[in-house]
Amino acid sequence: MKPMKPFLLSAALAPALMFAAGSALADDHVDEPDHAGVDAIFLTEQPDNTLHASELTDKDVRSTAEDDEEIGSIDNLLLDEDGQIQALIVSVGGFLGIGDKNVAIEWESVELSQEDDDYVVRVNATRDALEDAEEYESD
Repeated sequence: MKPMKPFLLSAALAPALMFAAGSALADDHVDEPDHAGVDAIFLTEQPDNTLHASELTDKDVRSTAEDDEEIGSIDNLLLDEDGQIQALIVSVGGFLGIGDKNVAIEWESVELSQEDDDYVVRVNATRDALEDAEEYESD
């Protein structure tokens, strides 16, 4: 009967240990939002004051410092975890996509306007400033 004692002790302790481990893991995720119980909300049309990212990508970036001259084009958008735009990734320099580099411009320094049903993006920088800026490296 002696060999049975360790087995019974293990069988009795295993559920308690698994519960304790599960509780510890659950505590690690207390601050994370629980979206499991949230039903999806569907849109049937574009809300006012919104735009699609595709309306900005490949758009020319114009300079307010150089008489509205085209100084680059938007290659991508950098978003934070809340979906807010943090920066525009602008392609500058090069010719026909060869020799260009990407520069990140913080969203706060971008002027976005709508002219003739089209978005226009302007920054207060010169082409030389963008070409001299440090290249943006994505992860």
